[in-house]
Amino acid sequence: MKEKGRSRFQLPKLPVTKTQAACAAGGVILYAVMSVINGGSQDLSREGLKRAGPGNGETSYELSVSGFHQKEGTGKITVDLPVRERRYKEQEAKELLKKLGEELKVQILGENESLEEVRTNLNLKTDLSGYGFKISWESENPELIDSFGTVHNEEVSEEGEPVWLSAWLTDGIHERRYEYKVVVYPPVLTPEEQLAAAFKKWADQADMKQQTEDKLLLPTVYDGQTLTYSLVKDEDYRFLPVLGVLLAALLHAKKEMDKQKQAREREQQLLFDYSEVVSKLVVYVGAGLTVRGALERMAAGYEESLTLGKGRVRPAYEEVVKTVRQLGSGQGEGKAYGEFGRRCGLQSYLKLSALLEQGQKNGSRQLRPALELELVSAFEQRKNLAKKLGEEAGTKLLLPLLLMLGVVMVMIVVPAFLAFY
Repeated sequence: MKEKGRSRFQLPKLPVTKTQAACAAGGVILYAVMSVINGGSQDLSREGLKRAGPGNGETSYELSVSGFHQKEGTGKITVDLPVRERRYKEQEAKELLKKLGEELKVQILGENESLEEVRTNLNLKTDLSGYGFKISWESENPELIDSFGTVHNEEVSEEGEPVWLSAWLTDGIHERRYEYKVVVYPPVLTPEEQLAAAFKKWADQADMKQQTEDKLLLPTVYDGQTLTYSLVKDEDYRFLPVLGVLLAALLHAKKEMDKQKQAREREQQLLFDYSEVVSKLVVYVGAGLTVRGALERMAAGYEESLTLGKGRVRPAYEEVVKTVRQLGSGQGEGKAYGEFGRRCGLQSYLKLSALLEQGQKNGSRQLRPALELELVSAFEQRKNLAKKLGEEAGTKLLLPLLLMLGVVMVMIVVPAFLAFY
């Protein structure tokens, strides 16, 4: 039985929030904007395809053309249509060339105030951007002004020397020639440059007189002044003392860093060997040996392994050997054990030396349980140290991994960009 006024198959009404409504409206608005930007449904047959300005090259349009009558297919094609750049009309080109002749006269000045007084290089442009005209230059006297605008005015007199420059302007169809009169003057020199130029001219004359000789002998008197000469050295070696002091400071810093590194490595090795030293003491003391006897066994085994080349130098056992030698020289056990802990310098070894001193005083019966408890702590300490070193090794691997990631990214991104462009 169906309810009155409501269809059995009517869908439930979903609540519409303001955010959902805004999203829907935004989509419609974006569609309208993009349609306007892309031209919508403009009539290209009336409006046509816009050409690029002269000198800007052709423009390519992707068109969808429909309306063809054919038996099969939709009668619609897509084509890339290139549209050539616009050309100037005859009258337009004449007016523009006349205008460009005057404009070019100003643009080629460079740092000079006018073409009537040229002392520095000219800016002979080869094209005028935005107009589509190419320019070629020809100089009446290339030794004075070449076609690139370089001015060679070192030997020009103060009266100046005129040169005619010819400019050919063309867009491929229309062309025109302009001629500009340029008066070249010598460059403006500072007092030092003037003196150097005069001395160089004087020395050149001396060189011509001595050209048959093996050497050029420089005169010692010039303009009533006694001169001395020396070659200008290309290299300045004044930095060498500073470099020496810097290297000395760096060497001192390196020695300090090496000492700190060696101290860290020694401390790390002592921590690694601690559990082994305590373990051997537990075994030897449990077997009935005294502390001294246990240390002598450990020292003998260590020295034998070094002699046979089966082991390497280990700081903890080196200190055990020193302690055994102290005991052999007649030093008291308590004092020798205390110095053992102080030489190692770590809290765990200080604790071990205190246990050994107490064992020497109170007997080995109470020493073994204390060493067994210390052995548990030593193995836990070694496990934590191994975990810490593993984390440090993982951190050191981050840089190589980042470098490899960078190389992979370059291998992926560069071909993609090259293909895109």
